[in-house]
Amino acid sequence: MLPRMDPTPAQLEAITAKLPSGYVAREFRDSDREPWVADRNAERHELQHGSADEWRDWDKLNPPDELFRVAVGTGDGRPVASTDIGPGFFPRPDGALNGGVSVMRAHRTKGLGSVLLEVMEAEARRRKAPRILAGTDASREGALEWAQKRGYREIGRRIESYVYVQTFEPSPFKGVVDRVGASGLNVLSLTELLAGRDADSTERFWRDLYDADAPMWDDVPWSSPMPHMPWDKFRKMMVESGKLIHDATVVALDGEKIAGYTSTGKSGTDRGYTYMTGTGRDYRGRGLGTALKVAMLAGAKKAGLRAMLTTNDEPNKAMRGINEKLGYVVLPAHIELEKKQ
Repeated sequence: MLPRMDPTPAQLEAITAKLPSGYVAREFRDSDREPWVADRNAERHELQHGSADEWRDWDKLNPPDELFRVAVGTGDGRPVASTDIGPGFFPRPDGALNGGVSVMRAHRTKGLGSVLLEVMEAEARRRKAPRILAGTDASREGALEWAQKRGYREIGRRIESYVYVQTFEPSPFKGVVDRVGASGLNVLSLTELLAGRDADSTERFWRDLYDADAPMWDDVPWSSPMPHMPWDKFRKMMVESGKLIHDATVVALDGEKIAGYTSTGKSGTDRGYTYMTGTGRDYRGRGLGTALKVAMLAGAKKAGLRAMLTTNDEPNKAMRGINEKLGYVVLPAHIELEKKQ
């Protein structure tokens, strides 16, 4: 495993020499997060707004130990651009790396992105990565074309959508929910499911959920397949992070067997985000996915959330169809890109 690779002073000096006058390459600083988030939020739907503290939380969940990152600032130190490359949250078995180049709105079209792209690709070559995975938002005018001119090709789209929780009306889905219940499946929130369990029983449940999740994950029609996360990362995100909303995380049981589940994490102060919705291979085609999400939205309302968001890859037509029936509104897609080295 490669150690974290911060740029050396010599590298920063060489990058600065290629930048337009008035810009300086430097190491990324923790204080850069606030201005970066503010600039990104200005280009996004308000339900997609993030915070610097959330960014820090995700770095704690997935420490950037193998991340190479360079920032560009003005003479007074303000950040204006950056690039990074590393394994990402889901390291790929073939050694592909996830990279990106970002330039704040006021500093675009000055050549900063081209210089930083060269830096990112040089690091990928140094690590002998077979390909670089990157992405951009469909709402960012000209970004896709910029990447395509530099050899990146589109390999898929991830589609984010939202529904307002407090106005969601479950009654149109009563028939589906009743059929699922009549089939013998028991749909419970995580709050209900874990009530009264001791530590050993609770730990066994998390292990069972992880084991049940694996084949569901493998069956998701991803645009770009991602390996199932290891147990320690699953446990950290679901159990240790404090982000999981128990009232809005719902599990369907067939006796003691997990037939399906949907998990919800905190996003901002009043939003939830679906981490995963899946049904076991023996339980598909009977409306369980819909029933799980209806129960989840009821739990989200109980938890006081304003909105729920989710992301599904374009090929996942079944889940996107469920979301559409539930009233989810589609946001501009995230376009996945690839460049082979």
